Amino acid sequence: MPAVAVICGLLAVVPPLPTYQPQVAVSGTIRNFGSGLGGLVKLWEQGFAKLQPAVRPAGHSSRSCASSCASSSAARGRIRRPPRGLPAPDHGGCPGATEEARLIEKDTMRVRLKTAPLLAALCSSAASAQAPDPRAIPPYKKELNVVGGLRIAGSELKGVVDLLAEGFRKLQPDAKVSTNFMTSSEGALGMMIAGVSDVAPMGDDAKITDQMPFFNAFGYVPTEISIATGGYDKRGTLFAWAIVVNKANPLARLSIDQLDRIFGSERTGGWEIGANAANNLLFTAKYARGRDSNIRTWGQLGLEGDYADKEIQTYGYVAPGFAVSFERMVMHWSVKWNPNFREYVEMKEATGDADGRAIASQRMYEALEQDKYGIGWGALMHVNGTCVNPDGSKCPGHPDLKIIAVSRTPDGPAVPLTSDNVANRSYPLARDAYIYVNKAPGRPLDPKVREFLRFILSREGQEIVARNGPYFPIPAGYVREQLKKLD
Repeated sequence: MPAVAVICGLLAVVPPLPTYQPQVAVSGTIRNFGSGLGGLVKLWEQGFAKLQPAVRPAGHSSRSCASSCASSSAARGRIRRPPRGLPAPDHGGCPGATEEARLIEKDTMRVRLKTAPLLAALCSSAASAQAPDPRAIPPYKKELNVVGGLRIAGSELKGVVDLLAEGFRKLQPDAKVSTNFMTSSEGALGMMIAGVSDVAPMGDDAKITDQMPFFNAFGYVPTEISIATGGYDKRGTLFAWAIVVNKANPLARLSIDQLDRIFGSERTGGWEIGANAANNLLFTAKYARGRDSNIRTWGQLGLEGDYADKEIQTYGYVAPGFAVSFERMVMHWSVKWNPNFREYVEMKEATGDADGRAIASQRMYEALEQDKYGIGWGALMHVNGTCVNPDGSKCPGHPDLKIIAVSRTPDGPAVPLTSDNVANRSYPLARDAYIYVNKAPGRPLDPKVREFLRFILSREGQEIVARNGPYFPIPAGYVREQLKKLD
């Protein structure tokens, strides 16, 4: 087992440590004295420097007790005795190290804020939860022999729905499963309302305007089941939202509440949908907030100097599938945005002329590279240059931008946007691939639909998701939450 895993495992004691989240931008030199722990300290320094690029490790001084004694023998006359009644510190039989230890401790007190996060940075990477393992999910056990038709209409979810249907047929050979992806997500609930489908897979969150006709038809909203976690940094994968700022910005973390106050605006309320709203779509003052709660300058986030009084310029997407997702996650479904919000769309959604190119998403990242007072929400694939545009060109990447870690609550741990943190769902702005079904409150779900969803949420179903991508399987605990919705 690697040394990092051993040390961090001992420090973690049993529960995994949270992912390291910078709470302060550290700069300057960190000096380290003592044992190098077989090169482990050097690895810690390197890992810490990656997360705190303004830090300059001064190198490590490794000396044995004997050499310390020899080099400090001249100072022995200056060693101070401990106060009466207190035991002398134990320096392993090396009295000459006492004065050096005192000086080191004095120096350490000055840089404790710099070094305190170092262990967390390395240990969190070794001990944090990894991508979920479908083997932790119970295998599929047939509760019903499905005979006859099961109609699926909506999004193909990048081929995953067909693969899940195929896997279900193998275990339910009497089922006649049909699929219709002509309307994609936009028509999924409409097909169910019209009575021509039983299962509605959707790549986007069902918008309020999608759900209102369903409510009008049945008297309740559709039941939403997550079947996979969205992707990380590839196009068309329901990628997690990245919070992006200029690389010069010293900010390291933001909470969901702060994002609401930055990107949103004062409002009289927000929406409750589903179980918390009597299976309806209801507006409530529970999410109201006044103008004084808005965050409009960087000083309100604690930034000083040149940033303190500067307006925060906001950037992001306006296409409904993207915007509604952010409104749901961050703004309680509110459609009131910061008045200075600059709107963009992906290239395929823009007109093909110069006016369309002016608001294509690439322009947003270029603008943020030039705007040290800007902040945007978007796609990591554009920042890292891992995406390919519809015309076949490769995204250029933007090294002068950086990604901000996000916390679910103001006092909670801020989680960086990494592949593992998206997969294990610790990153707050990860998205879902959903299936919507028609389940009346207090009444059983159509048995064949229930059996199909039980298969998707089984080990076999989630292994199909994991094996074929581009999404992540959902963790066992989240699977249990979805299964409860079927009953």
